[in-house]
Amino acid sequence: MIQTASPSLDDEAPPENTGRKIAGVAAVVVLLLTLLGVTSLALFTDQDTIPANTFETGTVILSLSSSTALVTTTPIMAPGDTFTAPLTVTNSGTLGLRYAMASVTTENVLAGELVMTIKTGVTTCDNANWAADGASIYTGVLGTTGGTDVLGDNATGAQAGDRTLAAAANEVLCFNVTLPINATNASQGVTSTATFTFDAEQTANN
Repeated sequence: MIQTASPSLDDEAPPENTGRKIAGVAAVVVLLLTLLGVTSLALFTDQDTIPANTFETGTVILSLSSSTALVTTTPIMAPGDTFTAPLTVTNSGTLGLRYAMASVTTENVLAGELVMTIKTGVTTCDNANWAADGASIYTGVLGTTGGTDVLGDNATGAQAGDRTLAAAANEVLCFNVTLPINATNASQGVTSTATFTFDAEQTANN
């Protein structure tokens, strides 16, 4: 007698509806991915640019009309003599500035007796006419060996006496140096040389 083996449960083919479920899920996933792709591609977008953003720094340039001796005593001074000369101070930069001036001398005896006056607004800056008009912005000694603040202060920031100039502006300073008629005998035969130093700085944000 020939016996045939009965099929086991493991050998049974999967139910037909299981395959249909898997195919249905796959179709849904494909549909969702397709919809997402279509949605992303459908967004309206735009872009614009702002070109040529340029940044340029300004300059602080102080120019003086004289780079050599401004006031010289030729002929040699005697008590009562006076010497006068103009100096044009120009802001040659592109930023507003303030400036100060200090005077340093090579000795203190004669320098301490010489009286220096600086004025603005003088119509004719010479010995005969400097005192006729204008406003005095300094009157005092010519200077000292340790240095004397004549106009303002060269420290950073605004100080009393600092002068201000807008970009491309200028002003004329009239310098007068006098040896008073009552000068002491100690200044006889003495030579003193003064160096005027101008310091400028920006006024913006300072």
